[in-house]
Amino acid sequence: MLESSDYLKDDCLKINCTVGVVFSATNCSQLNSIQVPESDIGAHFGMLLDNIEGSDVIFNVAGEKFHAHKLVLSARSPFFRSKFFDDGVEEDEQEIVISDLEPVVFKVILFP
Repeated sequence: MLESSDYLKDDCLKINCTVGVVFSATNCSQLNSIQVPESDIGAHFGMLLDNIEGSDVIFNVAGEKFHAHKLVLSARSPFFRSKFFDDGVEEDEQEIVISDLEPVVFKVILFP
């Protein structure tokens, strides 16, 4: 029945909808009862430090290694975006040696 109707042509389904707008208020407490949870994206990004899976850059700071993700760093810093992506050469994994910072300071700066 659908195949012979005017709503199906050239394997495309045509659907007609009528949308109405109601300007009156309804006294119902359930209309606005959706609870939106607070964002926990910061905690999720923080967990990237603990889980090195998928990391694609390693910072060697005074012998202590920090695994990180180029895309996250690039989203936060034009310097890293330029360092990792503007030269046109993208390595699978890269180790960057930093000799003029203490590991504890580096961790606070890079992963607040």
